[in-house]
Formats: sequence, structure tokens, C-alpha cells
Amino acid sequence: GPRAGAHTTTAPLGAGPRSDVDNDGKSDLLVRDLNGKLTFVTRTQAVEFARAGDSKDFVKEMVPLGDLDLGDGRPEILTVSVVGGVELYGNASTTGFSQRRWSSGGFHIYNKVFSPGDVNGDRRADLMARTYGGDLYIFLATGDPSYPFMGRVLVGHGWQVYDQIVGLGDNDGDGKGDVLARTPDGALKFYGSTGDALNPFKAPVHMGHGWNRFNQIVPVDDQDGDGDTEVWAREKDGTLRAYGGSGTGTYDTIETISKTGAWAGVSQFAGAGNLPATGKEELLARDKAGRLYWYYSLNNGRLSAREYLENAGNWAGANITNASSFDPNGESDILDVWNGHLYVENKDFGGGWGVYNLLAGPGDLNGDGSGDLLARDRSGNLYLYQTHWRGTKLYNRVHVSRGWDTYNWIFGAGDYTNDGRTDVLARTKTGTLYLFPGTGKPDRPFDSRIKLGEGFNTYSKLVGTGDLTGDGKGDFVAATASGDLYRFDGGAAKNYFAPRAKIGYGYQVYNGMY
Repeated sequence: GPRAGAHTTTAPLGAGPRSDVDNDGKSDLLVRDLNGKLTFVTRTQAVEFARAGDSKDFVKEMVPLGDLDLGDGRPEILTVSVVGGVELYGNASTTGFSQRRWSSGGFHIYNKVFSPGDVNGDRRADLMARTYGGDLYIFLATGDPSYPFMGRVLVGHGWQVYDQIVGLGDNDGDGKGDVLARTPDGALKFYGSTGDALNPFKAPVHMGHGWNRFNQIVPVDDQDGDGDTEVWAREKDGTLRAYGGSGTGTYDTIETISKTGAWAGVSQFAGAGNLPATGKEELLARDKAGRLYWYYSLNNGRLSAREYLENAGNWAGANITNASSFDPNGESDILDVWNGHLYVENKDFGGGWGVYNLLAGPGDLNGDGSGDLLARDRSGNLYLYQTHWRGTKLYNRVHVSRGWDTYNWIFGAGDYTNDGRTDVLARTKTGTLYLFPGTGKPDRPFDSRIKLGEGFNTYSKLVGTGDLTGDGKGDFVAATASGDLYRFDGGAAKNYFAPRAKIGYGYQVYNGMY
């Protein structure tokens, strides 16, 4: 529901709100749900972010920028699509459509896009982006929404150590934008501003531990009118906490601002520090009668109640794969091999597929943002099929390597290693589980395998579900023959996965899980 708010106060220069859509002087929330719908949430209402001229591609990230042209008082919002398209919308409000004022591409080379606020003192929020290798770039605002940013400038290295980066606005009293950064083990760092656009941050200051209890850390600018920025953070169960800024780079008050679990339905908060998950956040299951059921992520580690996919037809005996989205719509794709032909969402992609005994669609393996396909033949050769970014066709296969007949289960969906790259898991016939970190390079899509553990032949089914915990990191589930279902959370600071957590039972009624 609508969020709780504080009294209206005009913020000082340099600390203006970046997403104030109801003109009350405070930033409002912008959120994305599981279906990709974008909604502004103010103190009194929830209103869809209506965009005129948008590309219709699934929006991965939303970056509020405030009034870039310092003219109409309405904020500009930058959206980043799953295939790296960026679009800037002006005059965002709770009434009417926001007009697209600029668009570009090529942002698929970054795994995080955010705004620290105003870096150089011109009262305009600037943009930053981090590459998969950890290089940090700044795009200074121009003040012209039709050409909103100058060319990128490299301003830092080594930022790959953080799994969340949050552009704060000003929290040390100098009127310039600051940043919070969190490591996977929960350590929080504060980067105060210098005012120098080419060297924008001071040395990091340690803020404390335990911040890995939150799945998303969200900048909200100044909510209480004291001139200092606050942050809100969502617990893994969906409860929202508020941290009050001190004006010295620290946070001195903590307050619970929602009912328990109230915000679990949000898949992504605008400006949140995590790497967003897209493409697949779900489990499909087929019973012995051929009926297909859908369980979607609740973002709190749980799956929804099952929904019967009545329109999907009967899948008894079908050779199904549930792949991470091949196209920019952000929805997983059901693959079926029948009479040697591959069908993707009922579209015939051609013949010759009978030579393979395993298919897996873990996500983007070549770095273009759209999901790709792995196929193993009966001799143990693994091949990569890259998709056209619109999902309309597959390109010629690339041989990955031999010896994959060692594994009786190859699966995955999303990033398990905190670098934003798609990774893959594989279990040997003796029950040893290995992680293959993704590289984003089609000629060598995986680094050397990493042993995760033994005893995984305890499970009769293994499924890469994508993110189930709301942090953007890939997770997977494993079912025992007796029907117990366990979740393994990816992106852990040690051993890549957290210890298993039981999340269901009765799954022995299914003869296929995808």
C-alpha cells in the first residue's frame, strides 16, 4: 500500500529529491513487480509509471535522476532494459504519461547503473555505471534531456568486490553525491564525495557489518527534512527498515516502516543497490497426467501456491526445458523437442535437435543481455547456441568442450558468483556438484569448474529457478524422491551457496520439474 511519510520540507541545495512525482518535496518510490509493471508509490497512492514512446522491452533497472534541466520541477527517470537499452523519461508524475526524451544502447556491458546524485556541484544528478570487471565510469549530466550525458570517464577500479552499490545523494553535508557499497559478507562502506568529477570519492569508511540481512538497499533522499539522506532496506521477509542519515556519513536511527513482509511483492526498487534478476524467477512442474503447474517467486525465499497452466495443454511424455528468456520480454520460455524439431513457445526453430540428450537455458552466456541455449549430444559434447537479441532465431552452434557426459544434470538460472554473469551448475553421476562460472564470452563461456560438494545424488530433481529471495542472485531448488523441496541461495560470501532451507513437501507427485 501507500508508504508512510514525514512532514514536507524544502531540501537544501544539492540534496533535492530525485523521484518526487507528487510535488510534496520528498522522493517517492518507484518499483517493479514480477510481471514487469512499474509503479510509483507515494504517501497516499500507488500509480502506474505510464510511459509514452517506450520500447516495450522488459525494464531491468530504474534510475531516478531528479529535474535534470532544472526547469519544470518534475523528475527524469532513466530505465535500463535487459538487452542494454536506456531510455530517459521526463515530467514523471502521478497523472498523465511521461514522455521519452532520449534513448541509447550499449549498456549491456555494465552490470550496475546508478546515480550518486550531483557529483560536480551543478545541481544535476550524474550517472555512474560499473562493468563486470569492476571498472567504474561516470557520465556527467549536461542539463539537456535530449542529450542528457557527456561521454563516459573512468573514475575507479576494483568495484567488483561489492554486490550492492547505492547512490545516496548527500549524507556528509557538502551538497555532493555519496555512495554506499556492500560486500557479500555484509560489510557496508561509505564513499564520501570530493567534488572532483574525475576523482569523485574519498577513501571508503567502514560503516558496520550485518547488512547482508537485507536483500535490497534503497536510496530515498531526504525524507524527514533535516537535509541528510536516508536509506531504506528490505529484510529478506519483505519488511522495510529506515535508516536516518546523520549528515556525517553515518546513520544514527533505525525504524521499522512497514508491516512484516509487506514489501515482498516488489521484485526491484528503483535505485536499489543489488544486481536485478530477470528472465526466470519460477518453477514449473508436470504431474503424471501431463498437467503443467506454475510456482512463482515470492521474493522471500518461498514459492507461491501452484497455478494450473490450463492453456498450456497436455505435456505427458514431452521433452520440456524451461529456459531463461530468449527475448527482451523478461519471461521464461518453454522449449519442447518433438520429432527432432525444437519449439520455443510453440514456434518451430527447425530440425536436427534429436541428436541432443540434454538442453539447458540458464540465461545470457555471451554478454548481449538475452538468454542463450546449451545442448549436449550423446557423445558428451556441449554446444552453445546464441540467440538473436529479439529471440527470433538461434545462431550456429559453438563447441564448448567435451566430457559433459560425466554429468547427469546440467542446470542453472542467473548469477551465483556476484559478478552479474550467468553461471551453470552440473552434477556428476556420483553426486558431486560443480559450479561453472560464466565469462560472457561465447568462445569460452565458462571458467574452470569449482567443486561445491558431494552427496547431491540425494536429490531426484535439481532446478535453477532464478532469484527466489529478492536479492537478484540466482538460487536453485532440489527435490528428494520422497517429495521434500529444498532451496539453495546463491551469491553467498562463502562456498557460493548458503546451507539448504526446506521450503516445501509433496513434490513427489511430479515426474518433471523445470
